[in-house]
Amino acid sequence: MILKNKFWLIFLATVLPIGITASSLYGQMENAPLQSEAPANDDAINPAPELFQWPPPLEDSETAAEKMGTSESSFVEEAPPATYPKKIPPEPAPPKPVPEEKKIVKDLPTFSPKEKRMVKVPARPKRSVADAGDFRDPFFPVRGFQENSSAVLKPGITVDGLQFFSYADSDSFVEKYYRNSNFSMDKVFGKVTQINSHRGCLRCHTGIEEISADHKFKCTQCHGGNRRAKSLASAHKDMVPNPSDLEHAGKFCGKCHADQIEKVEQSQMASAEGMINITRYAWGAQAYGKINYSLRPNENETAFPPVDKKHAVDSFLQTKCLRCHLQAPAPHRAGDYRATGCAACHMVYGNDGLTLSQDRAIQSKKQNPYQENKTVFQRGNAANSLTSKRGYPVIHKFTSAIPSVQCEHCHNDNGIGNEFEGLLRKPSRPSATQSRVNTEKPLLYGSEHEFLTPDIHRQRGMHCIDCHGGNEIKGAPSSPELHSKVEILCEDCHGTHTKEPDEFLLVQSDPSAKKILDTVGRNPNLRKKIRAGNIILVNSKGTKMPHIKRDKNQWVLYSKVSGKKHVIPILKNIDPPPAHRIRKHMTQMECHACHARWSASDWGMHLIREDSPDLEEWKNWNFSDPTLQQLLTENPPATGKMLDWSTAKSTPTGIEGNWVDGVWWDVFTETSWQDMILGKNARGKYTIMKPRYQYFITDRTEGDPTNGKRARVPETVDGKPGLILVPHTPHTIRKSVRSCESCHENSLAMGLGDALKRTITDGKRFAREFNSKNRLLPQFQLKQVLTNKGLHLQTAVPSKESRFLLGKEIKTLQNKSAIYRIIRHLNLQHLKLPRLLARSEFPYDLRHKTNEKKFGLSSPVEDLYYDFNNNKFFASGTSLKDIIEKRLEEAAQTPEEPMRRQEEKPWMPQEIERPGEFAPGQEFTSERRNEQLETSAPVISEPSQNTGAWFPETTPPAAEPPSEPPTLDEEGNSILDFFQGIIKQEPPPPDPDDLEQQPFAE
Repeated sequence: MILKNKFWLIFLATVLPIGITASSLYGQMENAPLQSEAPANDDAINPAPELFQWPPPLEDSETAAEKMGTSESSFVEEAPPATYPKKIPPEPAPPKPVPEEKKIVKDLPTFSPKEKRMVKVPARPKRSVADAGDFRDPFFPVRGFQENSSAVLKPGITVDGLQFFSYADSDSFVEKYYRNSNFSMDKVFGKVTQINSHRGCLRCHTGIEEISADHKFKCTQCHGGNRRAKSLASAHKDMVPNPSDLEHAGKFCGKCHADQIEKVEQSQMASAEGMINITRYAWGAQAYGKINYSLRPNENETAFPPVDKKHAVDSFLQTKCLRCHLQAPAPHRAGDYRATGCAACHMVYGNDGLTLSQDRAIQSKKQNPYQENKTVFQRGNAANSLTSKRGYPVIHKFTSAIPSVQCEHCHNDNGIGNEFEGLLRKPSRPSATQSRVNTEKPLLYGSEHEFLTPDIHRQRGMHCIDCHGGNEIKGAPSSPELHSKVEILCEDCHGTHTKEPDEFLLVQSDPSAKKILDTVGRNPNLRKKIRAGNIILVNSKGTKMPHIKRDKNQWVLYSKVSGKKHVIPILKNIDPPPAHRIRKHMTQMECHACHARWSASDWGMHLIREDSPDLEEWKNWNFSDPTLQQLLTENPPATGKMLDWSTAKSTPTGIEGNWVDGVWWDVFTETSWQDMILGKNARGKYTIMKPRYQYFITDRTEGDPTNGKRARVPETVDGKPGLILVPHTPHTIRKSVRSCESCHENSLAMGLGDALKRTITDGKRFAREFNSKNRLLPQFQLKQVLTNKGLHLQTAVPSKESRFLLGKEIKTLQNKSAIYRIIRHLNLQHLKLPRLLARSEFPYDLRHKTNEKKFGLSSPVEDLYYDFNNNKFFASGTSLKDIIEKRLEEAAQTPEEPMRRQEEKPWMPQEIERPGEFAPGQEFTSERRNEQLETSAPVISEPSQNTGAWFPETTPPAAEPPSEPPTLDEEGNSILDFFQGIIKQEPPPPDPDDLEQQPFAE
């Protein structure tokens, strides 16, 4: 410790050599405290730097004690501080003090400071120094600086504490992950009984499993056929392989389950109403909500496809979208194996389509099961899914304990199923070569995936049906929207900070309770856990959830699939964190708006339709569509036709159906997980808006009136662009929430687009250009859905019930109010992240530092424009380094004036404060660059000379925005021509006056 007072220097020089320690000095004083014992472990703790301070700390005793982790103690008048040595060596007896020294000691009390008694300081508790919100990528600690998780060689643990396995370059882990169906046979099927008779059908099918304890029928009672026939052909005459298919369910299952059959036929899964009508509305084929087309129409609906008013969208629906409905057969490839009708849910298939049934007839068909099992996940096998052999259920037995893998046979393709499992489907892109490595690379649902953080409910061992009951799956929807039947809400199970979940007492004499107990008895995992007298949970729609019951003072969920016991955290029993103390957060926001860790989003759906395509142009593309995979690998090459899935039927050797003229190639401009746009849903609460889809159509068929127009955005009947976003509930829920900055001060979350690129400020001019010329302004971004004033640039569906943010809501998110800063500080403190408390920008990670060293600091001007060819910002304007050095020179010349200015307003240029982090130069490949760094409207380029393929790309704007908007009449007939005209010119240096974008003139 340095003492500035010369008087103390003389004192120390005189006293210390004599061997007088601090303790011995205290002993000579009247008010000296008792000597404290030195710590037992000198190396583990040394309190001297904290306990001896000069001048004394400004905090009061309680605050100081809290900071140092010491107990409360009284203050006494003491001698000035001295250094407390770790070990005091033995000293010889001191000589007699001289008279002058005694005089000095007597004067000491005049300068005595306050001092605490020394006590042992406890070890500081361990705390988390990082959180998932620190990184844009929740897989970052495992992935490191590599872009592809498949290249990671060692297992790792994310900053959330979630352990991931190794994604080695051998791809062995990926295949194991795809193969894992995540359920136990005994839990899903309960007791399995094999039939070993040799009479009738069982002469061939001996060993087959009993379908159900409640269905002890003869084979022919459900399947038809002739059980007394002696030959295979005569025995299988008029036989129905799947009596639960909706074409036959009324005849067979309907004898006992007529009410269930009626509900299933009216469901969205069977009728596909939401999918058909929303897509037709987006393409301008019908008004919103006026006509209801359905695959299974009732008296108030119209059969699809329409006979008289054919539209291009109908061909698109038949050959692409309608592969996903209850009656459509599944492609014979990994992940897609399933049945149709009731068996689509109640007859469980694994991802590999392999069976464990002891049915002798089925086993005889598996002549080389080892080889089939080895290649089932390879790309070569997926490419022949329309002509390869069918898969079989795990066993021949119905179950009501339906595992998530069964739901995910349909709900994948970057939907909620993928999100729940932590899978992000990669977009279609051309590969450099058609090597053997690519052919053998494992695929699921025909696609490769990135591995991200799964949903916390999935991690804990829950399955889809633990939240979503039969009422949500069956029955007519209340509206034609896709998710209008969903009942479950987060607060149904977790309650609120003021209210616990609703409950219902199971009384044996109550008919409704008796019905519930009968249903529970059919599930092998619940029949012994739920009984009369239990109190069960009731959701917000009044539906009883018998697998969730009150157990003493807590709510417990028993998984329908595994029987595992889950104790539900109830908000009322938890001290609310800082973010929960804001009333609007709890009353006006959906829980997933903060707790969703990521959302799988496909931006910019480009559709290219051709009558007779040149398949050589597309042969290197990794499409996931089974028909396109078949076209590109079939030998001899196929003609320009696609399978009509509304007529398709599954056979033991492939998929049969009508093939219609025209091929639809579908490519997304970008697939991302980190960008989530806020909006409002039908409940009037803030939610995540997901693109479903933003259509850009290039129709090159002869009969289409728009032939020749490229990347045309369809116009709806009410004059809106066919760029559709819908309210979405990401199934990526985590306890740790995203950071405050992921919404506040984040232009992407507000729907304003990337602030580092040019944006549209005049919404009226955008609408005029689109409605009159079917053009998008060159400043358009896929992720800009509205202007600063709240004018919509894209379309929220359902239009009357959902919307994007309003202008006043945007201003609220942009405003760094005192309340926001306080809550943000408290939130970081609650998360034990003190190193982040001083941070005022979006999370900052090590990659940013690496990029700064490699590319240098960017200037405010450079942040606006990115050079794709050189993979860096345009070098223009004064660099940030020069600005800082200039400011420092000014501060050195006149130190007082800059300091005064700094107090009033920071001298750092305001332009560098940006709402979202952007790391330039992430060493993208050309493919990666197109996915992540689009600067403006997505376009379709001309066929390349190398491959000849049409593929989406993004084009950089000029280094300087034009001072006046160009006349689009002088350009070509699409936004492609406009951009090609811009990029031919050398980018001129930007004028400082043009840095701030001015709104377009009326």
